[in-house]
Order: sequence, then C-alpha cells, then structure tokens
Amino acid sequence: MKKILVLAVSTLLLVGCNKAKTTEVKENGLPKAGAVSKNQTSGSSIAYVEIDSLATQYQFCKDQQEILKKKQEGYSSALQKLGRDLESAAANFQKKIQEGKFNSEQEARNEQASLQRRQQDIAKKEEQYNIEMTDATSDYQKELLKRINTFLKEYNKDGRYSMIITNSEASLNVLYADSTLNITKDVIDGLNKEYNKKK
Repeated sequence: MKKILVLAVSTLLLVGCNKAKTTEVKENGLPKAGAVSKNQTSGSSIAYVEIDSLATQYQFCKDQQEILKKKQEGYSSALQKLGRDLESAAANFQKKIQEGKFNSEQEARNEQASLQRRQQDIAKKEEQYNIEMTDATSDYQKELLKRINTFLKEYNKDGRYSMIITNSEASLNVLYADSTLNITKDVIDGLNKEYNKKK
C-alpha cells in the first residue's frame, strides 16, 4: 500500500504564482511555514513533502487504507469459501463415481459440467473483485491527490514557495534535500486539521 501511495503522489508539485522572496506570510488559519532556509534567500524557494510520512501520519490515508484492507479481506474470504465449497463438491462427485451412485453416464456428465461452471464462476468472481479493488485504490489515490493539491494551494497562497516537490525513500527523484526545506509536518498537521473538520 505504501508503494501505491508513493506512486500516486510522486508527480505532485505546485508552482506558485508569486515568486517574490519578500512576500509576507498571511494569516489564513493554516500552519505557518517552517524557518526560511538559506537557499530561499539566495533565489531558491523549493520545499518538499515526505510522501512516505503521509501513509502513517495523515488520518485520511490511515482510514482509507483500513477500508481497502477490509475490502480485500472480504473478497479473499468470499473466494476462499467458494473454493472450499467447490473442493467439497468435487470430492463428493469423485466419491459418487467410485461408489457407482450415478444412474447414468449422462447424469455424471451433467454434474461434472456443473462443477466446471462453478469453477468458471469463481474465476470470473476473482476477476471482478480484482477490478473492484483496482477501482477502489484508484479512487483513493485520486482523492488523496485532490486533497493534497487543494491544501497546498491554500498553504502556499502567499507564494512563499515557487515549487513544492515530493521526497520518498522509494524514489530516487530527490537524492539529497536540505532538511530546512522539509514542510512535511506542516502539511500533515494541516491536512489532518481539514480532515477532522469534515468528520
């Protein structure tokens, strides 16, 4: 799930409209930016968010991952039950053949065909569940991106950063980043504040 989150947000960046470095931070009810780094005063105003931290600290991510986990467990449980039932029916079919309990060869063929249809139905059900899980995961990723982008637009309304990028242990996009450029805590605190308001 962590890898999915990283992939979903790896393209996240925000280009501010105002690139002036003397812009004053406005009071908008959101967390203020951290200390201005030496890089900002020399013409760079880039900040980064540790995307891995969102998975463990942003309540929306934790809630959605729990929902996805329960959905996956439900699908797995349903498939396992169907599989056990089919195995039991197949064992019963074999036993009836061995004991000669079918009245005719056609009756045996009909039951065998029924077992094959059940097997095909299970395969279709598994495919359907996989599609539903993919759709649910995609919806979660889209909503997460929307929430992050909406928050960052408001957070960076004063134009203090010209770009906000992602940083992740699973990604080699950023090989080194000065820790003074890290706004992860501000972003997580702000996202959680907004999420808790809507609950």
